[in-house]
Amino acid sequence: SLSDNDDEDEETFVPVSGQAADPLSDRQPDEASSRLGRHGFGRWVAAAVVVAVLVAAGFAAYYLPRQAQEQADELASDYRVSLTNLRNELPSSQVALQDLTDPSSPPESVSAAVPAIGDLNARATIVVGQATAPLPSTPPLVPRAPFEALEPTRTSMLILGAEAEGISGRLATTFAYRSTVPLLFATPDLPTQAESAEIDALSVALAESLADTARLVADLPPDPTFAATRELATAASERYATWQLEYLDALREGDTERATALIAELDTARSAIQDSLEIALAAVRAEVDPKIVDLAAEIETAIGAIP
Repeated sequence: SLSDNDDEDEETFVPVSGQAADPLSDRQPDEASSRLGRHGFGRWVAAAVVVAVLVAAGFAAYYLPRQAQEQADELASDYRVSLTNLRNELPSSQVALQDLTDPSSPPESVSAAVPAIGDLNARATIVVGQATAPLPSTPPLVPRAPFEALEPTRTSMLILGAEAEGISGRLATTFAYRSTVPLLFATPDLPTQAESAEIDALSVALAESLADTARLVADLPPDPTFAATRELATAASERYATWQLEYLDALREGDTERATALIAELDTARSAIQDSLEIALAAVRAEVDPKIVDLAAEIETAIGAIP
């Protein structure tokens, strides 16, 4: 049996629910714990940025110098091809020089020299253009050693291209004189006696020849080697105008002796111009042929020195 005290204790007993309450369930994070969370996330972001920077730096340190070397290698290959093409044009240039400077060459051989002159000049222009083109730029701190190694080659290319252009120019000038001189003072057969109708036809033909000759002489390029030829052609062209008048008058007057002397004068002027031309052609041959041979050897040396 229970005592009275026991009954009193039993009446005041408070039952406990089946699940205990969490004493921290209503607790809110304070300011310090929030700062700790944010700082932890920031450290991860900073670490990720550092890793990314290191990876980018490593990639740049490996790739950019490699890219610069590849660009330099491509340029070196282009230089080699251009110099080789220029070298391969020189035999054709020698053939053109021979045809132009041989007085016995037929007109078709002289005309055939034109493509060789143009090809040589085109190849030389390419070489000079590559030698003067700016080299590719590189980012800061990227070594430019691969490009600097090409500078000696570029200097040689500039010199070699200029020499080839000079040879092409000499050939072009030679062609101008070689093809022009035979056309000067072109006349039909010149009689010592003629009827009125024939004299009239001669008058027209000689007037056309005078105009053509004056134009051709004016178009001759100045050149020290051909200076004597140009002076003789200029003087003969100036005389040609009055010569025609005197010759036609001699025909009209029936002055056979005077007409014969005037024809001989024109033939002498033609011969003097031709003789002067042949002397100039021989000088060009002696000057240019060794230059072509030397240029071939210099190009081969430059090709072998390309890094």
